[in-house]
Amino acid sequence: MSRQDLSDFEIGYEYVRKRYSVLAKRNCQDLWALGIAYLQTRGANAELSRGMGFYFLELGIKVRLAEMIPDNLK
Repeated sequence: MSRQDLSDFEIGYEYVRKRYSVLAKRNCQDLWALGIAYLQTRGANAELSRGMGFYFLELGIKVRLAEMIPDNLK
């Protein structure tokens, strides 16, 4: 799918996924705070920002789940 076919939300999500996945080493509270901050953006870039925020929230959930699952079950 070309970038022209993506919504602003999808563009923001993919941008963060490709460039900031290294933040998975942060704790989940930091990622959730970052995600919430992006989700609160208003104005012309709000949808792009929401895509970015959603990725950070999703990443925070993944980090938290990884912390909760014992190593012998992974």
